[in-house]
Amino acid sequence: MKRIGVLGGSFDPVHTGHLMLAENACAKADLSEVLFMPAHIQPFKQDAHVSPDDERLQMLRFALLDNPRFELTTIELDRGGVSYTIDSLRAIRDGGAGDRIAFILGADMFLNIEKWHMADELLREFDFVVGVRPGYRWDEAQTLAEKLRAAYGARIDLIDNPPIELSSTQIRERLAAGVSIRYLVPENVRRYLMIHAREDAKRFEHTKRVIELAAGMARRFGIERDVPRAMLAALLHDLYKDGSGTAENNIRHGALAAEAAEKEFGVTDPEVLNAIRYHTTGRAGMCLLEKVIFLADTVEQGRTYDGADRLRALCMEDLDRGALTVLTELREYLLQKGYTVTEDTEEAIRDLEERIGQ
Repeated sequence: MKRIGVLGGSFDPVHTGHLMLAENACAKADLSEVLFMPAHIQPFKQDAHVSPDDERLQMLRFALLDNPRFELTTIELDRGGVSYTIDSLRAIRDGGAGDRIAFILGADMFLNIEKWHMADELLREFDFVVGVRPGYRWDEAQTLAEKLRAAYGARIDLIDNPPIELSSTQIRERLAAGVSIRYLVPENVRRYLMIHAREDAKRFEHTKRVIELAAGMARRFGIERDVPRAMLAALLHDLYKDGSGTAENNIRHGALAAEAAEKEFGVTDPEVLNAIRYHTTGRAGMCLLEKVIFLADTVEQGRTYDGADRLRALCMEDLDRGALTVLTELREYLLQKGYTVTEDTEEAIRDLEERIGQ
């Protein structure tokens, strides 16, 4: 029987403290994996303002991608309403194969657990892993744990947690004050928050949709290892889209964004940079990642031009045929408008025609 940890919270944003608590719990409480469970509405924070569910979810996906023992469950977001822990843990348990569920929490939350919704049932049915910072309320936590073990037969593991005082509120306050959050959150979460602050609402909604589609396409075409890189390229692809709608910016912003991704955001992966650079034009010899970003930008769900549904379906079936069709229609559009077709686009079309055999 596996013992699975569950770590809940708003994760607005997810930060290093969350990740260190989960990693520590795996190591010290014999957990095979940890499910991060973002809440829709936390019972004790029903009036609090939180970022939209999809944004907290995307930041978590960025944060968890490089740890195979960390997974994401959207059970509370999918259910909606107030997120009561006992309902969620029961649903996870009942949907598993007899796994033992251990809820992970910090000392402050644990010391108030008797006030939680259906606390008696919660303590009888599930395990708890409590992270306590050295020198901080350890005696109180130990006394309560002994009381609850005796009263409910609960398995409660107290573990030393790294002495880091960090909260999502502090992260948001630092952001609002223009203070660096580097190393307080995973690097791609920091980049996400920076792009959010930089882009207007309409542009960022587009960026979020491209991230989702790019990740889905990477998985669909068997490049699971490229999912983190696809998400990163999608996040940064429109850094220099200025909203003017001019042909020059529509074409050139890819190259400008790639330069900024390298200089301002520290991206060094050449395939990620090329995926950003050529997402407006394509080029001959595009790698899978480049095709994914080029197509995700063109056919994301917010695109409502004539033929968008047809192109979406084609791109999810065949990357090469999808890319060739999109590039050919792009060339026709540019010529109709009297714009110049770049040599990169012409070469990309010829390359794909040869590859497909047309």
